[in-house]
Amino acid sequence: MLKPCSEFSKLLEENPIGTAPIWNQCIVIELPHPWSAKIEESKYFDSSIFAYINKLNLSGRSIRLQCILPDQEYSKPNMRRVMLFSKNSKSTMSTTRTEYLIPERSLKDLCVFLLTENQQEKKYSEYKQHNDSIRDILVCTHGNRDRCCGSIAAPLFKNLRNQYPKPANESKYVRFWRTSHTGGHRFAPTIIDLPQARYWAYMDETSIASILEKHEPITSLDENYRGCALLTSVEEQNVEKKLLFEMGWKWIDMKKQISTVESITKNDHQIISAFYEEPHLTSIHHVEFLVQHTKSIPTMNCMKSGNKGLNKKYQVIKNPGSS
Repeated sequence: MLKPCSEFSKLLEENPIGTAPIWNQCIVIELPHPWSAKIEESKYFDSSIFAYINKLNLSGRSIRLQCILPDQEYSKPNMRRVMLFSKNSKSTMSTTRTEYLIPERSLKDLCVFLLTENQQEKKYSEYKQHNDSIRDILVCTHGNRDRCCGSIAAPLFKNLRNQYPKPANESKYVRFWRTSHTGGHRFAPTIIDLPQARYWAYMDETSIASILEKHEPITSLDENYRGCALLTSVEEQNVEKKLLFEMGWKWIDMKKQISTVESITKNDHQIISAFYEEPHLTSIHHVEFLVQHTKSIPTMNCMKSGNKGLNKKYQVIKNPGSS
């Protein structure tokens, strides 16, 4: 009997690190149902927006599209929310948020405006939202794309919306959205944590509470972390996880930079360098790692026979001379 891909992935004990999609910008657009398997083919999605994003990506940009369902609490009739998360040039591990709540008729123009570097800030200033302190958790419930996301993640989303109502103190406000395919549906339920740009797998109420409230050691989430989208490779995502899990939750707020020093194609090895500064300290730490390919795990098609591809796994070794 054919199994759902998420069940098969757990049976293989497939650790999801290194499977987070990589991007420099992520544009998030409210889109009403119905959704098609390919979100850009949905009834109410303007295909010219997708064409424009593709054009920019072909020119060298790295932009990801996510759509979210309008929400009874967050959304407004005849208006569309658009959020753009852009990699901060001063740090590889943070983003800046730009958010608008725009009339539907202006959606395409706003998206082009946001993704064009020569922006005219005043053009849509009346629709700009000042939500820098808000955290957005995008839960993939894209059932038309994958059965696992629809059947497993939809009930989780409903429970989360009930567990985390809008607080009186909006500086700690967390919004939960139903989102389109996040990649890696074999890890359902999957979430994207914005503005951190972190991807998580096999989520449930307990693991999400740990991420939001940091009340458990982060090492308890070893089988859940997919990686940060703001890095440039699977190997860098593996290194970042090692540092995150060694440092604990404080790593998230550190100033840091991770980059590839050398790539050795013959042996599928890479040397990765990391610089970081602990909060309230002026000393900068520099660590180098050797990242070695160890094995490849087959990934199964959901409810279909045959393998979809291979997921490479790596060993991360710290250079003894690093400080």
